[in-house]
Amino acid sequence: MVEPHLGRGESPQVRTPVIVATMLGLLALLTVVAFGLALFFPQRIGVRFVPRHSFPLPAVIPDERAQRMGLEARQRRELSGADGRLPIEQAMHDIAARGPHAFDTVKQ
Repeated sequence: MVEPHLGRGESPQVRTPVIVATMLGLLALLTVVAFGLALFFPQRIGVRFVPRHSFPLPAVIPDERAQRMGLEARQRRELSGADGRLPIEQAMHDIAARGPHAFDTVKQ
């Protein structure tokens, strides 16, 4: 015997007024959000176009190669131990000499 309410529409557990109330609540919430956005952005209401601003042209550096060469020379000097710095080769050797404890906290 087939139950008379099965396969013929809604299940008796579905409460139509709850669903309708939920949908009306969501519609009201979306309406409030839409009008709320109008309160926060009043200058944008009714605007159909935005003025176009062009990007600035790229800056031209006439001596870019000389600038790069100077930067590389300064970096080489710093890595080789200029201004009282530890040379990179010595620093790498010191770290490798510590073995598995190379990255432990430094004791002072």
